[in-house]
Amino acid sequence: MNRWLEEMQNMLVALKEWPMRKKVVAASVAVVAIALLVLTFSWSQREEYQILFTNLSEADAGQIAVKLKDMNIPYRAEATGIFVPRSKVYDARLQLASQGLPQGGGVGFEIFDQTSFGTTEFVQKLNYKRALQGELARTIMAMNPVEQSRVHLAIPERSLFVREGAGERPTASVLVRLHAGRTLSRQQVDGIVHLVASSVEGLDSRDVTVVDTRGNVLSRPSDDVAGMSASQFEFQNNFSREMETRITYILEPVVGKGKVRARVSTELNMSREETTQETFDPDGQVVRSEQRQSEKSTNVGAGGIPGVASNLPQSRNESVTPPQSSSERQNQTVNYEISRVTSRTVNGPGRIKKVTAAVLVDGTYVAKEGSNEKVFVPRSEEDLKRYEQLIREAIGFTEARGDQVRVVNMPFEPGVEEEIAPTRTDFVAVATTSAKTIVPLLVVILLFLFVLRPIIKSLFGPDGAIHAQQKGKVSTTAEGMADDVLDKFEPAKEISLREQISEWARNNPQEVAGIIKGWVR
Repeated sequence: MNRWLEEMQNMLVALKEWPMRKKVVAASVAVVAIALLVLTFSWSQREEYQILFTNLSEADAGQIAVKLKDMNIPYRAEATGIFVPRSKVYDARLQLASQGLPQGGGVGFEIFDQTSFGTTEFVQKLNYKRALQGELARTIMAMNPVEQSRVHLAIPERSLFVREGAGERPTASVLVRLHAGRTLSRQQVDGIVHLVASSVEGLDSRDVTVVDTRGNVLSRPSDDVAGMSASQFEFQNNFSREMETRITYILEPVVGKGKVRARVSTELNMSREETTQETFDPDGQVVRSEQRQSEKSTNVGAGGIPGVASNLPQSRNESVTPPQSSSERQNQTVNYEISRVTSRTVNGPGRIKKVTAAVLVDGTYVAKEGSNEKVFVPRSEEDLKRYEQLIREAIGFTEARGDQVRVVNMPFEPGVEEEIAPTRTDFVAVATTSAKTIVPLLVVILLFLFVLRPIIKSLFGPDGAIHAQQKGKVSTTAEGMADDVLDKFEPAKEISLREQISEWARNNPQEVAGIIKGWVR
């Protein structure tokens, strides 16, 4: 304790001996260092704010702000959204979701929770329309790619004087805002259309339009101008992509990853055909019916002259008629049945009419001797023929359909390989979190090296200590042995202090060794 007090006194004495300019600089540096330390540690201890909700309507933002105040959660409202401390983001979202917030820019059927007896029929109908639009928008936002949704319904008024189905039909428009990098598939768009059409009485799916925030019409009518429906067109494109995948999959192990580019164009017969064929076989005869008819007749024998003379015995009749011949007649009818084959063939849509494939294959590269530059080496004709044969087998090539396959070997430009986008990481958040731990430690180290260390060195260094000892106001101790070292002689004007110390050290080696040992300890 005494030694510590003595060192403090020595330091105060040394500070007093400093010139005024040096004192001002040291004080300024100390103040700046302390302020920097305070600011650094306050910044590191400050809680970081994270986005709670974005793209909020004014009504939703106001209700959320009131709820956050009731929950004693600090928040910061900006143009991009509402921010809360990072540690309370998920808790706040769960509590607000349990209260139905945010509502997505529209109200639902909770608008009827508070009713008034003075509400007119017009207001009731208007509220029902608003509630239906809000509920549909919330349901659509439950889909993963959809970030925000608005639904507009145009429902005509019914009239007693108009026959049912003869008036105007209701229509609907849906506006969707998608998350960054997300898209809606054809099946999802059709799902939105049928959802809205099924929720409104008398609404046909053809009268529902789905549009994104860029103005692209996502919904399509059932029949296109070319006679092919949107689903059939999508099926044809998917079939072409499947052929391209087959070609790439079978060639990449041979030529290398990213060295194949394939494009396939397919023509599909989307019409439904029905064929009935009837075939007769002449060799396959079968007796179906047979009819036979036979007729036989016999004539009378010879005769004489009629009268008495012809009837007398032993009478001679000279005029006798010759005998008549008998006749026989037959008729036969046979009906034959020829074998008949009737076939009925129904061809569904999606039959392949023609396939055309264009494949681009990269070559090999060989480094030049004595340099890092690589030279393109084209592939041989035999290799290209083998590649073409593989492609024919992969896509089911049929020459009778007029299919075509073309394989071209050309060098690829560097950097055109299609790379899979890496998973997006919030590097800013990670860097900010790490900086809160590293920056304060770095500031402390820099302050010690460039501020405190020079000050301590100037206070306790050889020049400062010797200067104080020269005045006779400071005595340095090293286990009690260095207290009286400089007091044994008085500085001479002609001889410098360094020379006096050197002379004393040569004359008193044992005392010098004791002082050094004390310093080391």
